[in-house]
Amino acid sequence: MQSELGAVILAGGRSARLPDKCFRKLGSKELILHVFEKVSQVTSEITIVVRDTSTAIRLREILPPARVVLDEIQSQSPMVGVLSGLRATRTEYAFMSACDTPFIEPKVIRVLFEAALGTDGAIPSNGELEPLCSVYRRSSTINAAQFCLQNGQFSMLELISRLRTLVKVQKVRLRRVDPQLLTFVNINTSNDLERAETLIRNL
Repeated sequence: MQSELGAVILAGGRSARLPDKCFRKLGSKELILHVFEKVSQVTSEITIVVRDTSTAIRLREILPPARVVLDEIQSQSPMVGVLSGLRATRTEYAFMSACDTPFIEPKVIRVLFEAALGTDGAIPSNGELEPLCSVYRRSSTINAAQFCLQNGQFSMLELISRLRTLVKVQKVRLRRVDPQLLTFVNINTSNDLERAETLIRNL
């Protein structure tokens, strides 16, 4: 069953508040390496999506086991990275992650994958949806993303609205395997990084 699940890590966003975000160090390791190591506990089929060749070269040096691909379209929308990553993925389902979520709990990924089987995917919800911490069926999500982009729709919520059998998984259920919901902690600023340093020392 697990062989049906791959993963896509989006590392192509331009962060004005924290440039070169995925290469920032948390503890002794780059943020992207934290994410990769957590995801690799669930699947070895991992694709990392980047915007430019120089980033791809740096990532291949840090993470030689990973498949690194370039965004097919130059756009700030994460949907472009989703589409590029899924096109390069070979499994029926893929866990979608940002590169700045170093505390992902592998058990959360497994819960989402189990919930997604037989549907278009599974997305955490608690009023707000978490589209970049979700499991998607490859075929239907590629079709939905292509439709959205062809029609000038770049919002992830537009993509999600086209996945008719996408399952919402309440975060209270995910607390059973991730009591503090650290999976959803992301790093957007220097202050976030400082807080994460404190957190990682106390784990």
